[in-house]
Amino acid sequence: MQKSDLPHEYSAIGKSIIGCAFEVRRTVGRGLREKYYESALVWELRQRGHDVKRQHPIRALYKGVEVDDCFVADILVDDKVIIETKALKSFTESEVRQLYTYLYLTGCRLGYIINFGVDDFRTANLKTDQHPYSFGIYRVVNTRGFEAKAFSPSQ
Repeated sequence: MQKSDLPHEYSAIGKSIIGCAFEVRRTVGRGLREKYYESALVWELRQRGHDVKRQHPIRALYKGVEVDDCFVADILVDDKVIIETKALKSFTESEVRQLYTYLYLTGCRLGYIINFGVDDFRTANLKTDQHPYSFGIYRVVNTRGFEAKAFSPSQ
């Protein structure tokens, strides 16, 4: 799926998220705890008028039965975009798979891993960057399906 395949509203939310992330990083730098960055990012997003849910549970089903306490998204923006915040030197494929799982279960189409702990805080370019997990902002698009499998974001 190409960037242009997402509806305009996702692009607008994404630009706002990236702008807020850069503002947080510019204001406080790196070296703090993940929850601090999460709180600051939530504050910035709300200042820009977004509906933001923090530590939002994601329902999962097993054979039609809800499995409790399996998944929790750090931030849900406008019931459309999931953000996972990190404060690591770099992250791994495991964090990317986690975000893909959240997108799949919720039916959300766009997600970000925002890692405030990296030296090079910029958006990763998957086409040109040799080590995209070592940058601050990593964008993930849900291409597996757009309907929620076990969750409605507004629940």
